[in-house]
Amino acid sequence: MATLVAIALFAAFNYKPIQSAADAAAWVQGIGSLLAITAAIWIYAKQCQNKKSDDNAEIRAFVEAIREEVQAAWTSYCVEIHPALRALPDGQHFKLIYPVSTEGFTIYNNSALMVGKVSDPELRRSIIHTYALAKSLVYSFHMNNIMLNEYRQLLLMYHQADREAVLTAHIDSLRIYATKLKERDTWISQAAESLQIRIDQWLAASR
Repeated sequence: MATLVAIALFAAFNYKPIQSAADAAAWVQGIGSLLAITAAIWIYAKQCQNKKSDDNAEIRAFVEAIREEVQAAWTSYCVEIHPALRALPDGQHFKLIYPVSTEGFTIYNNSALMVGKVSDPELRRSIIHTYALAKSLVYSFHMNNIMLNEYRQLLLMYHQADREAVLTAHIDSLRIYATKLKERDTWISQAAESLQIRIDQWLAASR
């Protein structure tokens, strides 16, 4: 920037050298204006640079928070439900009531727009894909809870002539749904592991 200013001044001086007091005043005014413009450009460039640094820091903090949230949710899920579902034999229904809610995804739910600022398209897709699968699994457990409660209520209170047929129909539905739960469990296991690896790679590369 300073070099360009010097070149501009040199060219201007050669074009119109100082020959009078009026010329000197004009030169002083011109130099002052040029320096003011140069300072304004420098300040703007510095602000842009600072904003970019701030944006990068904000995006990095968001990705780190996503990593911690996914890790915390996955650890909690693996305490009981994940191993129980993995151990469930084919053809049986999932007998545990699992209280679930998407409110545990605080970082993602409150900062979803930040995903669009992540420069790595693969990482963006991985974040969105993992949370979509997680929310789908939450909904699936919620539906299984409802179906399981209905079955238990029928088991205790329904004593009509078609009791066995009704109970059998409900237990069959639960068995079918257990297959879907196990399928979604496999999907989220793969997605969560892949996301953790991708985040670690991105954080290491963006230092």
